[in-house]
Amino acid sequence: MGDTPGPASASTSQQQPQDLSAAKKPPVLLGRPPGSTNEPRNKRRKYAFAKELKQLMYGFGDVPNPSNDAVNVLEDMLIEYLTDTCTQAAAVAEKRGKVNVEDFRFVLRKDAKKRSRVDELLYMNEDIRRAKKIADIPELDNTKGGAKDAPI
Repeated sequence: MGDTPGPASASTSQQQPQDLSAAKKPPVLLGRPPGSTNEPRNKRRKYAFAKELKQLMYGFGDVPNPSNDAVNVLEDMLIEYLTDTCTQAAAVAEKRGKVNVEDFRFVLRKDAKKRSRVDELLYMNEDIRRAKKIADIPELDNTKGGAKDAPI
């Protein structure tokens, strides 16, 4: 108990000098292009879906203007889900090198609700494409000189 230095103080006087050149180097960002930040992707693109999520939350019974914290949590969950789904689809398409709709259908094959919704949206997309193709017939287009005399 006195003024004599113990083993702890003796070890501090024998420390090795630190390499100061390592402290001056910028941090290495693995897996990211030069110039990107250290922040995760979902932190950089904040509020990408905030407006739509607020409307969805209200549509499902929340208050007309939900708290920003609730919207942010839901948005983080949405971005994480989308990232995971896209990553899985990219893994499925790795041999081909190109992601297509069938890869997403394969990823969602075990979730019947989501799979049926994807199928429904694909059918509606094809239906709209067919309707546009029919609408492009020159006989129905009044601007190109066809069927000007046809009754409307």
